[in-house]
Amino acid sequence: MNYIRIYSTIIHQRWLIIFVLLLATFFRFYRLADHPLGLFFDPAINGLDAVRLMERGGHTLFFPSNGGRESLFIYLLMPYIKLFQTTPYAIRALTSSLSLLTVALLYRFMSEIWERPQNLLKTANVIDGTIFPLALIASLTLSVSYWHVSISRLGQRPIMVALLSVPVFWFFLKGWQSGHVRWFVLSGFFLGVGAYTYSASRLLPVILMLTVLPDLILPRLGNTSGMPKYTPSTESSTTAESWSNRAIPINRLALLRNLTLLTITALLIAAPMLWYFASHPALFTARAGSVMVWNFLDSPTEILAELGRNVGRVGGFFCCVGSPNPIFGLPDYPGLHPFLTPFLLIGLLVSLSHWRDLPHRLIALWWLIGISPSVIAIEAPHPLRMVVAVVPTAILVSLGLHALYHRVTDQSTRFRLSHNSFWALLLMGYLLSTIASYRAYFIDWTDLQTTRGVYDYGAIAIRDTVLAHRNSDQPIYLPFERFNDSTLLFYLSDPFPRQATLSVESASQALVITPDRHRTSSTWIRLFQGRATILPPLTTAGQAHLQHRLTRLPAQPINTTDGETVARLTHLEADLSPFLQQPNYDLHATFGPLTLTGALYSHSISAELDETWPLPITLFWQANQSTATEYEVLLRLVNDGQQALAQGDARPLDWVYPTSFWQPQIDQIAVQHQLFRHDNQPWPVGRYWLAVSVFDPATQQRLPLSEADSPSPDTYFIGPLKLPLSTSPQPNNNIATFGDVIRLTDYQIPPHQLSAGDTLELTLRWSALYQPTADYTVFVHLLDEAGNLVVGRDAQPRDGTYPTTIWSPEEQIPDSHPLILPADLPSGTYQLAIGLYHQPTGQRLPLHRPNGQTDTDVEGRFLFDDPIIIK
Repeated sequence: MNYIRIYSTIIHQRWLIIFVLLLATFFRFYRLADHPLGLFFDPAINGLDAVRLMERGGHTLFFPSNGGRESLFIYLLMPYIKLFQTTPYAIRALTSSLSLLTVALLYRFMSEIWERPQNLLKTANVIDGTIFPLALIASLTLSVSYWHVSISRLGQRPIMVALLSVPVFWFFLKGWQSGHVRWFVLSGFFLGVGAYTYSASRLLPVILMLTVLPDLILPRLGNTSGMPKYTPSTESSTTAESWSNRAIPINRLALLRNLTLLTITALLIAAPMLWYFASHPALFTARAGSVMVWNFLDSPTEILAELGRNVGRVGGFFCCVGSPNPIFGLPDYPGLHPFLTPFLLIGLLVSLSHWRDLPHRLIALWWLIGISPSVIAIEAPHPLRMVVAVVPTAILVSLGLHALYHRVTDQSTRFRLSHNSFWALLLMGYLLSTIASYRAYFIDWTDLQTTRGVYDYGAIAIRDTVLAHRNSDQPIYLPFERFNDSTLLFYLSDPFPRQATLSVESASQALVITPDRHRTSSTWIRLFQGRATILPPLTTAGQAHLQHRLTRLPAQPINTTDGETVARLTHLEADLSPFLQQPNYDLHATFGPLTLTGALYSHSISAELDETWPLPITLFWQANQSTATEYEVLLRLVNDGQQALAQGDARPLDWVYPTSFWQPQIDQIAVQHQLFRHDNQPWPVGRYWLAVSVFDPATQQRLPLSEADSPSPDTYFIGPLKLPLSTSPQPNNNIATFGDVIRLTDYQIPPHQLSAGDTLELTLRWSALYQPTADYTVFVHLLDEAGNLVVGRDAQPRDGTYPTTIWSPEEQIPDSHPLILPADLPSGTYQLAIGLYHQPTGQRLPLHRPNGQTDTDVEGRFLFDDPIIIK
């Protein structure tokens, strides 16, 4: 061996790594804009958050919506969206760039830690003067890895964890080998940055801790150099003493100092995120905890059985069967080509067998802990949840090939291969696996109908149609439900910034895009003059008018690239703006940064599960200050006892216009809720209320209520609403009128002869002249012959279940008042008297008789002519 040959080989490797990087660039950027043609839900949501930050400003550490997401990826997206607009390419260009950088960093990591030129003559990397290119093979494996390529082009945050894991462990090993403090600080820096990326990054400190733990607790572990620990030939082992066979005492004090610096650096960098999670502990585990196996199975036996099956599924991912989810590429295609699987296993066995050597121990733990999230979660194997393992997979393959290379080229091996034969076979295997991966991802996956559905090719077709008509003098209407699809919403966010208002200037004509499943939508988005305006729902008349026109006018089909019709474009001869709902009740209730300004609802509700359910309720809002929080509105239908009977909780306008978008003092936002009954049980007739509160999902608390009169500190009650009586029409007699508000139209007093201790059943029938503004109480008095009160009863109509404030004009209300007679009531003739009064003030309603006479008795008291005889 000589240095000239070694350095000559290194120079050749540098040309080869350029080829590897070009190959990686091809796989990550080839047809990036249109393969697949669209986005799916999660990347589009990330893009929408970036758009919100660009348009509304502010600073956000964590986005609680969509399961909770750290913010670094969103901020990195912003310049890409500014450069490439709201397109699939903008999001994928970021993740593909990060992926390409990972390949380059992996090469540097392997070169410095495993192939340092000053150590080559001391390691098994050199046989007969030939350097085994560990770094090159690891980078090549990662560059053409179907797993890494597919998740690189997803446009998802987890790819950052694969990238950050390389400098975290690279600088840690450099510090471990050299003892220089700066490398531990750099490792801690990138470890802290990981807190802002994806939940899988929390595995990185666990891997580090378990890696160094044996060196801290065991008295004398060997190699700390980081070199591969093989002794395949006598020549290489005798040239220089192998690090594998040397026991180097560890300066534990210096080690603890450096590890402390690493930890402090990581904690300082991650401090804002750690403080956020300390303030919102539920969010720390919400996303990961929601997919754990034990949340979906009941018994320990079932859980253990499923974990066992997951081990098999995750293992199969590296040889046989990949994820069945078409989001991640061709369903069931393995993440690692079967040609490379044996080398992965050999590399893992080698690393485990050399567990005393810290670098080998690190690589083994990096892979084993990296795949663990997919083992304990549902939907295994899940390529994103075990993203930490993607880089060590490539390293283990290179280590496995390294071990095999030494075995098959050893002079003493029975079945020996020449160096050239080995490299020829290896090159052929990589070529075949690369071609197979290309075909699976770029050809077979594209042809699947499920790919077109998952990536919503229909949204691309609708986007292109909208953009083709964006400069016309006709507004374009899209149903809210279709516009709320995150992909279409993201595509149109740049050409049509959003706003909200209650009315717009009418145009002479309009265009309507109607996907079949949304033809009956009540809420529509107006795209006109470079703005997407969120409008109130259409009135009933407006919906009928639109449906009438859509069924009679010709429509132009909107087709995807493969000819599937996803929507229709219809030209209307009139705008929809005259048919917008407006509040029928003005309100003023403030919940932190949000103010409830009005509501639109029907005063009467149905007890039956008919066409009126779910019950539409429209609330009108304004923002009194900017907020970065996406609040939820809790809307319940409650009775007087505040028992919830129906629920319509929702995030206002969902993804289209969440509260983080609302412009203070500018936007007027109409939000339609659908109230759904909790059960099918019959409800009692009477009074009900709409209970409104605002909920912060980050703190899991309701916002306090201010500037409103309410018995609750965080809930505002709108109403009343009523479930009306079902009565047959009765003659509307005028027996007596109380306060020009309520009329007594009929009564029954059976029988007229009673005994002491009996119950006198008085039935009244009321009718309201107009809707009362106060709840009145009915008094029933039994008077003796001298006019003295003997016994009485006070109660609101129908025992308080049907108060007067919910009475409608001309509605007839039967009202029973049982009067229990005293057991010692003397016999004689008595008289009944009734009236109404306002209980808080005690003020009675004045009595007016049909002949125009006012009270002739005590004020507000009506005396029945029918005598009550007590035997």
